[in-house]
Amino acid sequence: MKIKYIDGHRFMRGIKAGTKKIVDHQDYLNKINVFPVPDADTGTNMAATMKTVVANSSHNTGSIEDATQKIADSALEGARGNSGVILAQFFYGLSKGIGKNHKVTTAQFGEAANAAKQHAYNALSKPCEGTILTVIKDWAENVYENSKKIFDFEELLKHSLEAARRSLENTRTKIEAMRNANVVDSGAQGFVYILEGISHFIDRGRINEIEEADEQPFESVARTEVLPEQITYRFCTECLIEGKNIPIEDLRNLIEPFGDSIVLAGSPQKARLHIHSNEPAKVFKIARQHGALLHQKADDMLKQYIVAHNPHPQIALVIDSACDLPQEFIDRTCTHVIPVKVAFGQSNYIDKITITPEYFYEMLETEPEHPKTSQPSPAEFTNLYSYLLTHYESIISIHIPEILSGTYQNALNAARSFPDRKISVIDSKTLSVSVGFIAERAVELIVAGKPHDEIVADLTNATRRTQLFVGIPNLKYLIRGGRIGKAKGLAAKLFNIKPILNLDEQGRLVHFAKSFSKKGAFAKVLQLTTDFAALKKNPRFVIAHVNNLPVAEHFVAELKKRFGVENINIMPVSPVLGAHAGHGAAAIGISWSE
Repeated sequence: MKIKYIDGHRFMRGIKAGTKKIVDHQDYLNKINVFPVPDADTGTNMAATMKTVVANSSHNTGSIEDATQKIADSALEGARGNSGVILAQFFYGLSKGIGKNHKVTTAQFGEAANAAKQHAYNALSKPCEGTILTVIKDWAENVYENSKKIFDFEELLKHSLEAARRSLENTRTKIEAMRNANVVDSGAQGFVYILEGISHFIDRGRINEIEEADEQPFESVARTEVLPEQITYRFCTECLIEGKNIPIEDLRNLIEPFGDSIVLAGSPQKARLHIHSNEPAKVFKIARQHGALLHQKADDMLKQYIVAHNPHPQIALVIDSACDLPQEFIDRTCTHVIPVKVAFGQSNYIDKITITPEYFYEMLETEPEHPKTSQPSPAEFTNLYSYLLTHYESIISIHIPEILSGTYQNALNAARSFPDRKISVIDSKTLSVSVGFIAERAVELIVAGKPHDEIVADLTNATRRTQLFVGIPNLKYLIRGGRIGKAKGLAAKLFNIKPILNLDEQGRLVHFAKSFSKKGAFAKVLQLTTDFAALKKNPRFVIAHVNNLPVAEHFVAELKKRFGVENINIMPVSPVLGAHAGHGAAAIGISWSE
């Protein structure tokens, strides 16, 4: 029986069939992912994008207008990776082309497919042929031309599917990376899987009747040597922008100097941004001018490459971003950082990646709402641990005190998801640069090849050999963040009290001393540290500050003079801690030998 019309229910069922094919073959798509960066995540990203579509579009009225609108919105919300964002733009264009129709003929569908093709191309600042874009174009043009003379959807989709498969095979030779690896484009293969799912469902009417005979045969992938220096841009970053009048073209032009693989999909009210960049914070600062930034993601492609291709110890070290360490140390030692989130209003940022301390301090003064922080979820820890366990034998995970944050507990819960693997979660009992001392000790022991359990025992002892003295010159940030009650804060303000804080044995910040002026507060921090360190063996120091470099440099000069030590690092406090300490705060971290 000929199918002359297609409605929302039938089309959505086809999309579900296509999603099943992508999910079933995501490992294969990852395997053949060599362009634009061989980071082996195209399958994962496309599967995540399409699963969001299916999850959010499970109920529709049967209208193809409603179905394609829901698909477009869901794809935009859940889009991941270059191909995922291109897919989202394709579905957005298809929805616009469908218009207000309850159901469509082949001719109307052909017009919509042609519109979707153009929208997909418009999403990229520099469209590249030989990728998913080319297959979308060849498929859409075939649908458009044949829809004028073929009035049966089953026949039309079969015909266009063959055109897409021919176009897919041609991607093997159009780009050097694919030629060298002898593979087709991974994103293009994913798009063909979607088309196969739709075509099979239209033909047979059941999602589970996808015949094995129609599967693409798995092919071997020639090893492609890519050196770290060839990864020009480090972070694969994304966000969803929600605003009232997002200038898509202008925004694309503004961010173009900061990276490549730019895809900007969606509408003036909701747009998905994808870019490979070394400066994601600058990109998101520009984007923030046009709306709220939601669902941010930043994958470190350079670190992923190094872990996958370079020799490394068998124990992975994980810290959270509230641990303040020099980036050079983190990169050199391949320490893995799970970021805490910082939110200004609706806009959520990834600590130290999509918001730098400098940008954070600026926003702290200019944004009307006080920032809120949130710990990494158990799912985020689970994802990170799962990835690391494919490359390491075990994991040591060090985090800020349980008494101050749910980060430690979430890490512990995630570790329990791997009962057959060794994951040790350590409560550092301290904050900021003092956590850095413990992480440095962990790296030293891991590189020395010490056994996992021996390292954990040593680090547990090390948590008792750190301290932090913090000077808070302005209590308004602690009050705004709810860390100090308003009544107590107003009383302290009335008497001009400047508290000096340190940490108790559980890692809780406690009021250790006070002063009645900013200058006096920092003098007291220095004196308390000096008196404390004088009683310790081999003291080491690191300075942390919230936009107060002069005081930090003064601390360094005085400590060098009094203790004869060198190489005292100065670190900006992570935004997630700076939100509570506030402008001008400064601290001295100290560790010592037994």
